[in-house]
Amino acid sequence: MKKFNLLLSAVTLLLAGNSFVDAQNSKNPWAITVGAHATDHRAVRGAFDHYFDTDNWDIVPPLSKLSVIRNLNRSFDVDLTASVGEIDNKRLNINDELFINAGLGLRYKLANGYILGENSWFDPYLRIGAGYHRYDYTGFATPYNSTIGESDNPQVDVLREDVTGEKNHFVLNGGVGINFWITKNFGLNVASDYNWIPATKTDYFDFFQHTVGLTFRFGNNDKDGDGIIDDEDACPEVAGIATNDPATNGCPDADGDGIPDHLDACPNEFGPKENNGCPWPDTDGDGLTDNVDACPEVAGPQENNGCPWPDTDGDGILDKDDACPTEAGIATNNPATNGCPDRDGDGVVDKLDECPDVKGPAENNGCPWTEVHVAKRLSSILFEYNSDKIVESSYDDVRVAAQILNSDDLKDKSFYIDGHADQRGSAAYNKTLSLKRAKALVKVLNERAGVDASRLTARGLGETQLLCTEETEECYQKNRRVEVLPRTAVVTETKVVKPATKKKK
Repeated sequence: MKKFNLLLSAVTLLLAGNSFVDAQNSKNPWAITVGAHATDHRAVRGAFDHYFDTDNWDIVPPLSKLSVIRNLNRSFDVDLTASVGEIDNKRLNINDELFINAGLGLRYKLANGYILGENSWFDPYLRIGAGYHRYDYTGFATPYNSTIGESDNPQVDVLREDVTGEKNHFVLNGGVGINFWITKNFGLNVASDYNWIPATKTDYFDFFQHTVGLTFRFGNNDKDGDGIIDDEDACPEVAGIATNDPATNGCPDADGDGIPDHLDACPNEFGPKENNGCPWPDTDGDGLTDNVDACPEVAGPQENNGCPWPDTDGDGILDKDDACPTEAGIATNNPATNGCPDRDGDGVVDKLDECPDVKGPAENNGCPWTEVHVAKRLSSILFEYNSDKIVESSYDDVRVAAQILNSDDLKDKSFYIDGHADQRGSAAYNKTLSLKRAKALVKVLNERAGVDASRLTARGLGETQLLCTEETEECYQKNRRVEVLPRTAVVTETKVVKPATKKKK
């Protein structure tokens, strides 16, 4: 018995210092435990009465108990257990009687990922079971004294009645056990089960059975080392990847596209399943693969789904940039007019050209300049009071008038620059002042704006061409003006009847 205690102590120290473990699981569903067992018929009296008193144990040598265990899931195992030996019943003074105990058991594992980690080296479990028990109690009479077995001479105890035992028994059992995993597939098992024979009315036939043994785990191999057991590996000889398809699970995938090589038309090139594992081609080389290219054989931009932009009207401006895609037109910097037609070719598209059939500058909305435009600008020019000096604010009108005079429409023409006065003041004075103002304007157009002076003839017409004769400020403003006329124009004078008193201006 001391040797047995020393063995337990040594095993305990060994397990305490070991950390390389891997609990039994679905990858290794089978295990066998081989070991020794001991029985104790005395500790059944009371709550663990004499449970740790190993002097009452009857120990059977190693290889006397065998358990075959099959994993069901992360929490449960089922076992088939058998033990045999020559057992002494120290409680009832039965010596060297053949003992057989065999049956099925269900184990609930605490190392199931809920209580302890599934790969814990410390793997305790609870067990219940039922089976066959063979032990010969024939001819034995149960004693009356319930404390029998505690005296030195139990034969002196008075028998209550002559109750004979049986050889074959149905037994129920329940207990606890622990697997201490030392390596991935090897560990130590320690267990203790209470065995109850329900056919008897006494506990003299009940007993504890204690076990210590070695557990070997096996069942599923992984020959290619890819982490997928051979039973679930569709390619057990070649390392591969895990998939949800049993037909491909564990098969290699060289290009990593999720399609096993034996099903991959391009095993060394990454490609989608829809194209049998091959990359989609780009036939036209426009950067869009054929599967998403609306025009796979003609290069085109991504914005147009791989198709080239059309030019419906053939004006060289793509429809996407053409504001008039069905009419040939011209290129402009304005997206609203780019590609629109320009019949007269003046750079102003027809829909914005007020003179679409006659060339004219954009500043005049596509119409040619005329002396009317010059006159409009010059009519706004102001002079200082009773002077031929142009006020500074009028020089911008002078500049625009000069541009018109030098435009292609008017550059080859000569003009009269006519100064006019209203009907107030003397005719002679008005004529002289209007001439001075006309000359001053010609000088400014020439010197400041570059208009050839030979094209301009200053005339002072005074009050000879009145537009109205009413003595009102509105009429005075109409008559006090500057006009531009072609040199071929004929001047018509107006005779004015004036009041006796005049004001000069």
